[in-house]
Amino acid sequence: MNEAQPDRRRHTRFPLGLPVGVRLAGRRTPLMVELLDVSESGARFHAVDGDAVVHVADRATFGFVVPGEPSCQAQGLVVRADRSGQFVLALDDTNDAFVGFIRLLAADT
Repeated sequence: MNEAQPDRRRHTRFPLGLPVGVRLAGRRTPLMVELLDVSESGARFHAVDGDAVVHVADRATFGFVVPGEPSCQAQGLVVRADRSGQFVLALDDTNDAFVGFIRLLAADT
């Protein structure tokens, strides 16, 4: 029997498709990625550069600008990464602008 797994997420995910730079601890230059989706506690990315390697337990920081607002900033720990170039951050620090952006997304749904 093939039962669907229950969704264990605590927060709603919002699809974005936004190009961003992610700074990984120990690397000099940011990794250019697509921010696929985001929630209050996590973010999923796809590395644009096929040679980019991200490992579970890497620390990462990213940010983006929403017109007319301060820069949204977040950081966390890579908790999933696969060979397709996708990786997921569990966020442990976000600024007020990031939290406000997530609240705006939630209000639009």
